[in-house]
Amino acid sequence: MNVREPVRLLIALVAGASCVAAFAPLGYWWLVWPSLFTLLWLHADLEPGAAFRLGYAWGMGLYLAGISWIYVSLHVYGGMPLWMGSIAVLLFSSVLALFVAAPLSLAAVIAPANSQFCGSRLIVVSALWVVFEWGKSWVLTGFPWLDLGYTQTPSFLFALAPVGGVYLISTYLLCSTASLVFVCRSSAHRLRAAFILAPMILIAVASNLLTSVEWSKPVGQPVQIGVVQPNTAIETKWQPEYRDRTMQRLASLTAELASDQGRAAELVVWPETALALYYQQTDRKFWQDLLPSNTSLLTGLVDSPDYEQSYNAALLVCQGEHQLYRKRHLVPFGEYLPLRFLFNWVLEYLELPMSDFSSWSERQTLDCGENLKIGLSICYEDAFAGEHRRFNADSTLLVNISEDAWFGDSLAPWQRLQMAQMRAYELARPMVRSANSGPSAIISEAGEVLVETPQFEAATINQTVQPRTGDTPFSRFGNWIVWLALAVALGLAGLRIKR
Repeated sequence: MNVREPVRLLIALVAGASCVAAFAPLGYWWLVWPSLFTLLWLHADLEPGAAFRLGYAWGMGLYLAGISWIYVSLHVYGGMPLWMGSIAVLLFSSVLALFVAAPLSLAAVIAPANSQFCGSRLIVVSALWVVFEWGKSWVLTGFPWLDLGYTQTPSFLFALAPVGGVYLISTYLLCSTASLVFVCRSSAHRLRAAFILAPMILIAVASNLLTSVEWSKPVGQPVQIGVVQPNTAIETKWQPEYRDRTMQRLASLTAELASDQGRAAELVVWPETALALYYQQTDRKFWQDLLPSNTSLLTGLVDSPDYEQSYNAALLVCQGEHQLYRKRHLVPFGEYLPLRFLFNWVLEYLELPMSDFSSWSERQTLDCGENLKIGLSICYEDAFAGEHRRFNADSTLLVNISEDAWFGDSLAPWQRLQMAQMRAYELARPMVRSANSGPSAIISEAGEVLVETPQFEAATINQTVQPRTGDTPFSRFGNWIVWLALAVALGLAGLRIKR
């Protein structure tokens, strides 16, 4: 296709930006296909350098539009000047765009352009894309935002999540789009080429049938769970003079949930760092006075066992026993400072409260009663599918606590809720999500949001939740689709070298 490069790059940029509408909160899930189709069509006969630039343009469109909320966190709440916040978003998007540019460029190397359109390039680019999308979740501590599979939480393809996780859905989106491009570009033997679509159609039909499969089974009795969304202002949260007012609001909302006749909450969940104090500043009498009788509490707070280490943590108070959870996966520049010798000035300049935590590496379990085993994640820990599976697959209830006020009225809280839906369905466990400014939600084991709160309001949820047990294919085998995609890409690369 003879399109001048500036025009080609502009089309790719717009196509990438349009893909953001396929994610929450807009949720136009079908838009991912025309966006990918445009990219793969333009990529089909390009040399490696041009393919890299094309992928980079598409990636910049996706990430500049999709993670624009980082500017809100840095400028509005972090105090970073407008120009500095804009540059930070631009630089970060530039890094993320490499994870789109690289697979397109490598595919052009493995399957070079020639006079006859080569379908093997589409196979390679689909496989490599998934591998690089997975790589984005761990390189430089990882940032698995806007992975293509998340777009399908409202569609029938969401049923593939328990089978192979978010990356299986991404693989289907890429392979089905590549098949369409191949059919449209094959001038000869078009009828034969159309048969390539048959497996994609069969998988789509199968995924529709999978929606009726129950991947887990109930265990124990249902639990009445209350969720508190205090909507504490981030600007005043850490100021000592507001601490008592915040605790009174939390205690008042919790008392309402515990006294609801016929539906008294047995377990109440407060959000991340709901209490702006250290665990070491409390004692058992503090918690006895704070909680209604016969009520268990899971809340975020800060744990500082010594002067050198502090942890973004959570405390479960159940039947008088205290169990601590310390966050494993910290947010770079928000909760810890990577390459401190280079960037220490950033921490000193922003003066963000509680932005220099330590991370915890050991396995942590939270048990409340015989059958309530809580798989907890704090903030964006639930964005990492592999880690979430490794640490929480044996739980009977998933809980995520978060401080989403940092994102303001942006795309991020809804993107985070969409990722929580994926984590719930991958493991076939109900998930309770408590976010300071919302949306807080109860999510079913099939990833369906059963009830949610409005944003930026003090609100509560009181819902009966059934703990569940059992393995899904994803919880048992993990990211098998990534390894299969890598094997396909390496196999085709080997054939290319042999030739």
